[in-house]
Amino acid sequence: MFPTIATSAEYEQPLREQIISTSTELAKTFFFNFEEKSVVLSNGSPKLVTNIDAIRQWITLFVITPKDVCKIYEGTGFGTSIRKLFGRKTLNNGYEEAEVEREIREGLPLCPAINRVTSFNLDKQGRVIKVYVQVELFDGSLIDTTVDTKFVIK
Repeated sequence: MFPTIATSAEYEQPLREQIISTSTELAKTFFFNFEEKSVVLSNGSPKLVTNIDAIRQWITLFVITPKDVCKIYEGTGFGTSIRKLFGRKTLNNGYEEAEVEREIREGLPLCPAINRVTSFNLDKQGRVIKVYVQVELFDGSLIDTTVDTKFVIK
């Protein structure tokens, strides 16, 4: 009496195709200072960034955002579980490192301008985990970005 709903894998869309925007460029966005956790003002109004700086800012936000913690990003695949790596003297747990790398490699192409991640490396220096990422844009250019995630004891 009721129609059946096909749940086959052939009907599932990749997350990137579910995004409404199909543009390969980022619009203007506010410049955010991640260390001070505030929007940068210039002459009393928010400073805007575009193109390469906006993509670097998007990558930084993606890496430092905890996965499945913020309700606004719930179910989108946005963010990483890099906080699992804090509290260790060395990055010797291969599984957790590989999981963070997988999240970054699969998640960064959610940005409309990023085609794929070409290079990735994690490095721990004291209380800071440095993430080195090189991405390829749809226009073929490469962007190198370094993100420092800090573990702060309050």
